[in-house]
Amino acid sequence: MTDKKGTFVLSLDTELAWGSFDLGLTATDMKQFHNTRTCITELLQMLDYYQLGATFAFVGHLMLSECSDVNGIKHSEIVRPNFSWYQKDWFSMDPATNLKKDSIWYGADILAEILNARQKHEIGSHSFGHIIIGADGCSRACADSDTAQSIKTAKAYGLDLKSYVFPRNLEGHKDILKKHGFYVYRGMGNEWYMSIKNRFLRRLFHFIDDFLAISPNTSVPFMDEHGLYNTIGNMLYLSRTGIRRFIPISNRIRKAKKGIDRAIKRGEVFHLWFHPFNLASDSEGLLGGLEQIFIYVRRKIDQGLLENCTMFELCK
Repeated sequence: MTDKKGTFVLSLDTELAWGSFDLGLTATDMKQFHNTRTCITELLQMLDYYQLGATFAFVGHLMLSECSDVNGIKHSEIVRPNFSWYQKDWFSMDPATNLKKDSIWYGADILAEILNARQKHEIGSHSFGHIIIGADGCSRACADSDTAQSIKTAKAYGLDLKSYVFPRNLEGHKDILKKHGFYVYRGMGNEWYMSIKNRFLRRLFHFIDDFLAISPNTSVPFMDEHGLYNTIGNMLYLSRTGIRRFIPISNRIRKAKKGIDRAIKRGEVFHLWFHPFNLASDSEGLLGGLEQIFIYVRRKIDQGLLENCTMFELCK
């Protein structure tokens, strides 16, 4: 065992409807979005109790309490992407109303709740409009305007964004992130099955990996060619939708504990991540599972074997 402590990092892609509107919103999605606030409240209470800090990577638009169009155009300051799978205007589904009317598109209240929590958390960026800046069809001008708007929106709350989580985990335009003052991003995962090119096989092995609770890899943050730190996401805490509902909660807990133990043994980082709305797919079961993970993390911290950092604290 190394003399260096292991590190536990938790990052949360905070997006609600912005995260998947371009793929089509189902009735199940809508129900989960509307139940997400309760899950976030319970999650924050647990993080307070176990004294654990997290990075909440916000879609910038979700920080708003309202917005409106100007001459029929919404957020005209943002250059639009040109994605093959979404031919409409990127902001066509933005209701241009307010939090009271359309709470799955606005989340200023969520941001306030996180900022007012007893345990201090980091607010990071998950873009402004969840434009997938690493995908073909996102120009430099598009990425630059979206990033600039996310910074501007956060500054209205006195926030200085330093950590970035790529929409859909597709990395791109990192030099633009550097230009706008970002310091660290969550890079693509280092799971063993990610190297499999066949999409069906990759998803199959992903399921097998989670079902068998195979130990996740850990990682060490490194500086990339743009002078940004990359902290790799090591484990997605799975929702209980689709085929994932057949994976017992206990497997998720066991897998995370293996990642924590590996981080301690190697003196490395175990970076757990998920979307808060994922919890709403089985709030009792998934929040209960998270609590078991947090109990384990707290125990290892109290034993002097582990530390807990936000993304920025990890690399500053």
